Formats: sequence, C-alpha cells, structure tokens
Amino acid sequence: MVDQQYHAVDEGSCAAEAIEPRPRRVHLYTSVAILNISYLILGTTFTWSSPMMLKLQLSSSDTSTVVSAITIGGMVGPFMSGLVMDRLGRKGTAAMAVGLITVSYLLLNSTRRVLILAAGRFLAGVSFAITFSALPVYIAEISEDSVRGVLNTMNMISIACGGLVMFCVAPFVSYELIHYVLLGGCAIFFLLLPLLPESPYSLVMKNQVGRAKEVLTWLRENRSEAAIERELQVIQKSISGSKTETSSFISLFSKGNRRALATCFILFALQQFSGLTILIYYLQTIFEMTGSAIPSSTCSIIVGVIKFGAGFLCPLAVKYSGYKKPLIVSATGAGFGMSGLALFFYLKTNGFDVDSLNWLPILSVVVFISFYIGGCASIPWAMAGELFPSNVKSIATCLLTASCSFLA
Repeated sequence: MVDQQYHAVDEGSCAAEAIEPRPRRVHLYTSVAILNISYLILGTTFTWSSPMMLKLQLSSSDTSTVVSAITIGGMVGPFMSGLVMDRLGRKGTAAMAVGLITVSYLLLNSTRRVLILAAGRFLAGVSFAITFSALPVYIAEISEDSVRGVLNTMNMISIACGGLVMFCVAPFVSYELIHYVLLGGCAIFFLLLPLLPESPYSLVMKNQVGRAKEVLTWLRENRSEAAIERELQVIQKSISGSKTETSSFISLFSKGNRRALATCFILFALQQFSGLTILIYYLQTIFEMTGSAIPSSTCSIIVGVIKFGAGFLCPLAVKYSGYKKPLIVSATGAGFGMSGLALFFYLKTNGFDVDSLNWLPILSVVVFISFYIGGCASIPWAMAGELFPSNVKSIATCLLTASCSFLA
C-alpha cells in the first residue's frame, strides 16, 4: 500500500512515456548521496560504544549509563522531528540532525566524565531519531517512483560504512584522534549541504510553488516542461487534499491508516527484538568473552566488512522482488545466526567445554549481520516513509521512531 501521492505522479505521466527521453538522474543521485553522508555519520554513532568502552575502562554501571543514553535520546528525538520537519523543511531537519551529532562528538571529546559522556550519547540518540524520521520522507519526496524503493534502502550501506570506519580505525588510534576524524565527516556534510534541494512537497506546503517547480526541473533534468507541470499539479493536489483532512493524532488511527501503522509497528518490533542493538554496542566485548584466538578488534573489522557488503543486497532485492520476500528471507536467516550465538553462550554459561566451538560466535554473527542488513535493517524504515499520506506522515514517523527507540 505505497502512498498514493507518489504513484499518482508517475501514473499521471504514463501517457507521455513514449515521447519522454530516457530520464537522467545525476542530480537526484547526487542529492541522495549527500543525504547518505548523514547516514554514514550515524553509522559511526551506532558502533561508537563497541571500541570506545574498551578505551574508557568505565565501571559496569557507568558503562550501562553511557550506552543506554542513546536509546533515551532516541525516544525524545522523534517528537522534535515532528515539530521541525514542516517548520524547517526536510533539508533544514537533515542539517539539524547532523548538527546534533557534531555537538555530541564535541562533548564526547571534551571530557571523560560519565554525565558528559551520557549527554553526548543522548544527543546522538536524538539525532538518530530525527534522521530516521525525516530522511526516508525526504528521499521519498524527491525521488521518482521507479527508483524510490531502491534509494530509500541504500541507507544501510552508508550506516555499515560508518561502522566499518569505527571498527577499522578506533581500536588503533587515540580516543581524541578518532573524534577529530568523526568531526571531519560532519564538516564534509555541511560543506556539501548547499547542493541539496528542498523537497518540492515541503515547498508547496509553504506556498512556494515557483521554487518547487525549479527544484523538480533540477531533479528531473531532461524531462519536458509538460511532464514537470503534471508532476507539480499532482503534488499540489496531494498537498491541498491533505490540508482538507485533519492532521491530528486521532486521524492516524483512521481505517486507512491503522493497517499501515500496525504493519510498520510489527516490523519495528521484530527489528529491535532481533538483538542487533546489544550485539553492535558490545560487539568487541562479546568477542573477548568467547576466548577466540582471533583478536576482538579483528573480529569486529571482519563483521564490519561483511555488514558493508551485505548493505548492497537490500537495494538489489527490493528492486527485483519488492519488500515482502526480502523481509522473509532476511528475518529467517538472521534468526538462524542469532540462534547459533545463543547456543554458544548457553553452553559456555552452563559449564560445557566450548574450546572446540570458538569459531561459532563469529560465524553466527556474520550470518546474522548478513541477513539482517539484507532486509530487516532498512525495509521497515523505507515503508514508514511511503505508507502514510501527507497529513499524518510526520506524526506516524515520529510515533514509530519513538517506539523503535523504546523497544531497543
């Protein structure tokens, strides 16, 4: 049940497909690539705890405080996103999210006091929630229907790349130096930010129809003016239709939206209950507990490389099979991987000799990560950006992201 407003754009232009030239999407792909830098930066925050906790050498209770702060921020961030998405626009919201990560890394690099570290991780959680609330909507609104699903599932490639940077660099450099590297990534995003267009939907909502047409012309490149006009009319119709409908919390539970909300909530619940959050936050600690002859930092790098490679599977799977089949395969494979890891620690905890099974944890983690990243990680977010009409989209993504952080 993909948002009708997006389909209508392409349906309205079907009659002219025969005379339209092959679309050029250099500007669109450039915009999505810049937005994916923010996902890459976000990927570094997800894996920050794994190498940094070993460097900080905090007590068990202080470690829990710092690690859990990001999930608390993740419950606050969606409500900020709901407030700013329509006020600042999609582009401004994306900039705000990266700005919060920048402040987070500045705080984390300034001191090793537990409360300041927790505050920094809290801001990272707020940024995570804003990013995952706003960017799927942003990408969906600037994309054409034929590439929307693929572009909105490429975020896991960038997130995995960010995690790989942490696993490859953080264990081998000082605590301060890795944060300077991460702040450099934030600086690159802000340098490229002027190249990003605002969402045409956001511009039409602000009655800036002329600018919206300019953005569509820039994004669609060699499309004819008639095709641009048709798309703009469909966007205007969609926005005006949304304005006539109520945009309250209650309208989210109308008959047409309840199914979309239930579907997304179930997917997010399964996503968080899979165990990925704890696995990533304590990855190096888990590998050290296994007693493997391979150093925990090396194991983490292996997992990071696999995670990055697996990120390419989801866009391809969605392109050729839609959302449903990749989700089923992803969940099944991830379940087998986590079962292997659970079996190892069950045997170890109950006194069985597991010396001959030291290979099982890393194999299980690789299987879990490969299948999880191949579908479960990004498809629910892509669906959340597409399933809801404009009048409840901000409220829906806000509620779902808060629920996701709470379940984590």
